[in-house]
Amino acid sequence: MTKKKVTYNKDGSIRKSGSGRKKGSNSFVRIAYLDLKDYISEKTPISVSRVWLENLGINLEGERDNKFKVKQSSESEPSSEVENKIQFSLRNFNVNDIE
Repeated sequence: MTKKKVTYNKDGSIRKSGSGRKKGSNSFVRIAYLDLKDYISEKTPISVSRVWLENLGINLEGERDNKFKVKQSSESEPSSEVENKIQFSLRNFNVNDIE
C-alpha cells in the first residue's frame, strides 16, 4: 500500500485527510429557467461564468467591481470603429528561381 503525499496548509500545519472537494463532486447544477424564474425577478443578479456568456455570443462591457453590462450590438450595423488595415503586395515566384 502506498502512503499518500503529505500536504500542508498555508500556516504550515499538516492538512487533515479528507479535506477539500471529493473526486467526482461538482459545484454546479443544471436547472431550467422555467423552474428558476418562479424564485427570482428580472432584476436579481445571477453569478455566471464570463466564458459561458462569451460562448453564447454575448459581448460584455467591463465595469468596476467585476460587474458587467451586455453590450448591445447589431451585426447589420456597420462598426463605427476605424479598422487598421495591413498593406501588402503579392508577387509571383517561379519555382525554378528559388535555390
